[in-house]
Amino acid sequence: MEQCACVERELEKVLHRFVTYGHQSEERLDELLRNVCELRSRLVAYGVQDTDLSVLHQTMAQCCKEIKETVQMLASRHKDIHGSVSKVGKAIDRNFDAEVSAVVAENVWDSPERQKYLSETIVEHLYRQGMLSVAEDLCQESGVVIDMSMKQPFLELNRILEALRTQDLRPALEWAVANRQRLLDLNSTLEFKLHRLYFISLLNGGISKQQEALQYARHFQPFASQHQRDIQILMGSLVYLRHGIENSPYRSLLETDQWAEICNIFTRDACALLGLSVESPLNLCCHTAIPCLQCLKHSLLRLKCPYCPMEQNPSDAKQIFF
Repeated sequence: MEQCACVERELEKVLHRFVTYGHQSEERLDELLRNVCELRSRLVAYGVQDTDLSVLHQTMAQCCKEIKETVQMLASRHKDIHGSVSKVGKAIDRNFDAEVSAVVAENVWDSPERQKYLSETIVEHLYRQGMLSVAEDLCQESGVVIDMSMKQPFLELNRILEALRTQDLRPALEWAVANRQRLLDLNSTLEFKLHRLYFISLLNGGISKQQEALQYARHFQPFASQHQRDIQILMGSLVYLRHGIENSPYRSLLETDQWAEICNIFTRDACALLGLSVESPLNLCCHTAIPCLQCLKHSLLRLKCPYCPMEQNPSDAKQIFF
């Protein structure tokens, strides 16, 4: 995903320059159009007054000069954008490999067993990413049979994550309460952070949610010894509820990045309970193995003869007879 982000940043720069160029061009052309209209009015007036033709010639020359300068300026600025467009292509070439098959042996996937392992790895990755329908289609096309006991945890985790992304905490809270002891064994703070975020969502509802927030505060009792300071901050914020938390010293409680953080914490702790790595094995292979294989390929394709001053490709190397 980092590679996509790099290309996207270059693309955003190009789009920004195009938008800026469009606005500036419209402003300059509108100004030029106004000048031409004024010139036309002046020419009509000069014609009625039987003015000297030298004055008309000077006025027309000045107008033509402005038009020429405007066209040259717009062409020059448009030419500058070409450099930004080419940077997008360079970013794509730099971050993505057009051909990586050369780093893999041709017969590495010939074995049905290896094809099965590859399909299972891809299916697991799709389950992790929440692409359940795509994973099912791949299973049908490849003939891979995935046991329901393997799919069920991913289905549940994705359901909870989807709810968290819509700021619905109830499925995650139910899961955390059901797995409370196992989370405590991992020294996880997930359940407390979920209750804390739910309490903050009540604070965000204003004074009408004050009574409900006070009642919900009872959920903090099991965490009082470990998170006393955090609980004190939450309870102190109730004083400013009537005037708005966003206008109080506790406005940091309303920061939106907490939702992304709780998704990451849930993913980490849920994977730990299931005995899974947080990162997909397929992602790890792509991010670590492919660059290493490319370096290995480059090294293998270079030959250095102890008697020759330059490196050569194997296809260009010559056999020496002694």
